[in-house]
Amino acid sequence: MSDSNQEGYRSLGWIINKSEQGLFLVVADEMAQKEIVNIYSEGNIKVYDYKQHPGDYSFRDLQQWTAGLPGTQTFMIANFHLAIQTEESLKRLNFSRDMIEGLGKNFIFLVTSYGDDRLTVGAYDFYSFVKLRIIFPHNEYEKKEKLLDAADKQAKEDEGRSKVLKQKIAEAYTLIKQAKDENYVANYDESVRLLLKAQEIKKRLFGSEHLEMAEIDDILAKVYINQGKYKKAEELYKKSLCIMEKVLGEEHPDTAAVYHNLAIVYKNQGKYKKAEELYEKSLPITEKVLGKEHPDTATTYNNLAVLYECQGKYKKAEELYKRSLCVREKVLGEEHPDTAESYNSLAEIYEKQWKYKKAEALYKKSLNIKERILGEKHLSTFYSYLGLARVYEGQGEYKKAEDLLEKSLHIVERILGEEHPDTATHYNHLAIVYQQQGEYKKAEELYEKSLRVREKVLGEEHPDTADSYNNLAGIYEKQWEYKKAEALYKKSLHIRERILGEEHPSVADSYCNLALMYTYQGEYKKAEELYERSLHIRGKILGEEHPSVAKSYCNIAVMYGKLGEYKKAEELYKRSFHMLEGILGRTHPDIAYIYNNLAGIYRQQGEYKKAEELYEKSLDVREKALGEEHPDTAESYNNQALVCASHGEYKKALEYIFKAYKVFAFKFGLYHPNTQISYNNMKEIYANGNPKGDFLGWLEKQMKK
Repeated sequence: MSDSNQEGYRSLGWIINKSEQGLFLVVADEMAQKEIVNIYSEGNIKVYDYKQHPGDYSFRDLQQWTAGLPGTQTFMIANFHLAIQTEESLKRLNFSRDMIEGLGKNFIFLVTSYGDDRLTVGAYDFYSFVKLRIIFPHNEYEKKEKLLDAADKQAKEDEGRSKVLKQKIAEAYTLIKQAKDENYVANYDESVRLLLKAQEIKKRLFGSEHLEMAEIDDILAKVYINQGKYKKAEELYKKSLCIMEKVLGEEHPDTAAVYHNLAIVYKNQGKYKKAEELYEKSLPITEKVLGKEHPDTATTYNNLAVLYECQGKYKKAEELYKRSLCVREKVLGEEHPDTAESYNSLAEIYEKQWKYKKAEALYKKSLNIKERILGEKHLSTFYSYLGLARVYEGQGEYKKAEDLLEKSLHIVERILGEEHPDTATHYNHLAIVYQQQGEYKKAEELYEKSLRVREKVLGEEHPDTADSYNNLAGIYEKQWEYKKAEALYKKSLHIRERILGEEHPSVADSYCNLALMYTYQGEYKKAEELYERSLHIRGKILGEEHPSVAKSYCNIAVMYGKLGEYKKAEELYKRSFHMLEGILGRTHPDIAYIYNNLAGIYRQQGEYKKAEELYEKSLDVREKALGEEHPDTAESYNNQALVCASHGEYKKALEYIFKAYKVFAFKFGLYHPNTQISYNNMKEIYANGNPKGDFLGWLEKQMKK
């Protein structure tokens, strides 16, 4: 494809974004037309393709088609040269030029150079009304086409062999189509079986080093990625790359596409340096061959941004997301799903930086476009619901997040069914929201449901299944079921180490989670070793300033606090606070957690004034962000009660401790350790303030209130 094609896409973008009405002509071969149609057909543009609907041009057909789409302003008529092959059709076109203009729409007619010649000679009246003629030069798929043509010519030498060849090719493509359908509904094993069968047919027809083999390897690799079989995907992309480089050369867009896909595999494996090298190899080729303002170049910008995002390089990621968005707005227009995805991606990077207001605005913008173009029940729309729900969750607006997730759950279950990996992901997100609200039983049920789907569809040895083991372990830990939690944390860790390697951020998360659980159990030696491993990986892969590193400091501080090394704990809490404060602001639940824990350190050292100030700050944030019925807020009530009691303010202390007891009893039951601790604290405070009082009688009255 010529780099001048970017000028063509810019011109199409101008029509979509700026033109109110007019007739426009695109001169492009059929392959280029196919690419143009693929790019624009998903947006707010309607396409009529004469290759799919053979017949001569008729104004009445055009008028009826447009009348049935009153909300559409721009229409694309592909392979129009096929509709003007007779003199009569050219005459009808000439005669109807004013009527077409009178429809008040943008009409983009796509023709080959042959069709352009016919219009020039046979339909000059129509041609004179064309506002803009856009030329897409012949593309550089020439080598590939010559290879296929050579095979076809050789087959034509033997008519019988030609017939068999065509039948076999048709059989292979039918298998590929079926495989894609199976992949969509997450029947991955069946998809692989069909693709391997198609691969065998193509291998017999074309040999093992033909471009057709590279293409089927690409499809098969994508299924392996869905299965979490990154090694197999990597092998296929490397094999495909050898064919592409040999046949097409290193600087061909198809070769660049394989660099790009292999980079995605490396990114999923946490091999960020390797992935970055390949993206940086792919991007200059794409920019040179396709131009900086081509939709495919925008996709490369977007995916390199995703890699930077994974590494915590948020500024670099933001810059590339914006560049991708700029191209898509200019070339595809705002009302296109790819542009909506760019808004979504940019929202996600703001979300990662806890810039929730900016993220919320962009998620809503993306969602509005998708709902208009694709409808509420489209999967892409569903993913925007997820993003917006995460923002609500991040801001502590759990009810809003819950409502949105429950609404979209009905959509995803109806479209994909209950046993699809994306449905399992949705169960997982909803479970997280329940967990944040302290509804641990509801969360546990959904985590288990998500896990069952993932084990059945993806198998145990998949990163998503490992995530489910990890999340379920977390909910057991919250309920003090440490043995269950430990077994699942370890299971998740071993899968992650095997699939992702020992230096992946997800492995660091597993080390950290396991270490925190050991800390609460008093197994400090085990915890310290795992914290060191986690911190090393996070610092090396994500960088020292990444929020995950700040959270590691916070977790290590918990351990030092338990060991009585208060100065070390205080230093790390402060370090974590200064790193996170600029990102989260002072009203985020994670900041409240640091206030609360740092207050505990001061209380242990007898610095009650400092402790009281921080407990009050923590409580204020938690009441506003989480509400009074949240277990974290109950923890703050408990701590405030202890501070008040230490000052002899027993009445105030009882008010706080009863609030804590009520929340714990309601959320966890009477025999949960948190409920028991608050009960014992309440009993002691009551006894200190009312030495001769009837504690059980008082408690009964309070419960009745």
